[in-house]
Amino acid sequence: MARVVLGMIGLGTVGSGVVRLLSQQRHLALKKVAVRDPGKKRHVQLPCPLTTDVSEVLDDPEIEILIEVMGGETPALDHIFRAIDRHKHVVTANKEVLAKHGPQLFERARSKGVAIFFEASVAGGVPLISTIHKGLEANQISSVTGILNGTTNFILSRMEDRQESYQSALLEAQAQGFAEADPSNDVDGHDVAYKLSILSALAHGHFVRPETIYKEGIRSISSEDIAQAREFGYRIKLVGMTERAGGSREDGALINVRVHPMLVPLSHPLAAVSGSNNGIVVNGHAVGQIVMVGPGAGQMPTASAVVGDTINLASALKLPDFASYFQPSISDHWADTLPSGSWRCPFYLRLDVADSPGVIGQIGTIFGAHNISILSIVQRGVHEKGATIVILTQEVINSDMDAALAELKARDFLIDLASCIRIFQPVPSHAQRNRTD
Repeated sequence: MARVVLGMIGLGTVGSGVVRLLSQQRHLALKKVAVRDPGKKRHVQLPCPLTTDVSEVLDDPEIEILIEVMGGETPALDHIFRAIDRHKHVVTANKEVLAKHGPQLFERARSKGVAIFFEASVAGGVPLISTIHKGLEANQISSVTGILNGTTNFILSRMEDRQESYQSALLEAQAQGFAEADPSNDVDGHDVAYKLSILSALAHGHFVRPETIYKEGIRSISSEDIAQAREFGYRIKLVGMTERAGGSREDGALINVRVHPMLVPLSHPLAAVSGSNNGIVVNGHAVGQIVMVGPGAGQMPTASAVVGDTINLASALKLPDFASYFQPSISDHWADTLPSGSWRCPFYLRLDVADSPGVIGQIGTIFGAHNISILSIVQRGVHEKGATIVILTQEVINSDMDAALAELKARDFLIDLASCIRIFQPVPSHAQRNRTD
C-alpha cells in the first residue's frame, strides 16, 4: 500500500493514543502535529515535529488527511473548513462541531470531493457510526436508542452498586477521570444531545439542532429513587433516543429526539450496561434489533476509532471518486422535532404528602380527570414531613401528565414532588412486528 501522509491538530489524551496506534501502521506517516504548547510534557514518543502554527498542517500540500482531535467548537470548526477547502479529507472525534454545523460541513465536503470520517464522535470504541452508515445500509432505520454517556452511566451504576449519593458518585467519577471538574456537559445531557444529532443524521438523513433537543440530566436522581426502581424491577439510566415520527429522508423528517433519565426494565439489554460502558439498540426494518455494547470513551477506545477511520480512508484514497462512496446521505436542512407534549410513556412518581385521610383518593381523582391510569400506588411509610407515596402509571400522553402534575402542585396536601421519571418501553422493530411463524 502506498504511503499516506497525515497531519494532526491536538495532542491531548486522545491524540497521544492516536500517535501510539499510528506507530503500528507503516503505510501511514504522521508529518506534523499542531498544538498550543509544544513544551508540555507528553508521555508518547513523537515521530514528527510539533508546531504552534496550524497553517503548517492545513497548507501543506503533501498532507492528504487531517486528523482533528483538539475538541471544542472553536477554533476547530474553522480548521476543519480550511482543511476541506484545501481538498484534505478529515477524520474527527468532534461531536460538538458535527452536531452544531453538520449540514454545512457535509455540504462543503461534497462540493470539494472529500470525505469526513467521524466514528469516534459517538460511542468511542463501539463501531456504531460505520454499522449504521454501511453495515445497515439496506435497512430503513426507525430508531436508535441507548446509553451514550459513560460518565453518567458510571455515576448511576455506582449509586446502585454502592448505595452512594449522587454527589459521592460524581466525586469518584471525577477522581477516576470519567468526569470533568465542571461535569455539566455530561450530567445535564448536552453531550448526549450532540451525539443524538449525529445519529439522527445517519439514521434519518437530517441533523437536529442540539438546542431543540429535549434534555433532562441526572442531578435530581436520588439513591432512594434507585432503590425504589430496583424493587419494581428497573434500573435508572440516562437514555437518549432518536426515532422517526413522520416525513421522509428526502422531504424532511419529523424526529422524536430526546435525552432524559428512564426506568429501564431489568430484562432489557440496556439495563445490564454498567460502569462507563455505552449500550445502543438500533432498529432496522430488515434486520430487526441490533444491540451494541462497549467502551464509549477513554484514550485508547477513542483513538482506536480515529485510527480505524484513518486506515479506511487511506486504503481507498487512490480509487476513482471514492469520496462519494463514503459521503453519507445527509440533507443540508435541519429536522423538526416532535413536540414533547405528544410523547407517550409510563411514569414513575415519588411524592411527599401530608399524612391525612383521603390523600390517595384525591390523587386518583386528579389522575383520572387527566386520562392517567395508575398501575401501582404504594405508601412507603410515614416520616416527620408526612408520608411518601410511590406511583407507577400506565402509558400516558406527556401533556396529560404535565396538566395532572400542575393540579397536584396546587393542592395543599402535596409537600414535594420528589421525583418524576419516565419508564422505558422497548419498541418492537419493524421486523418483529411483522414476523410470522
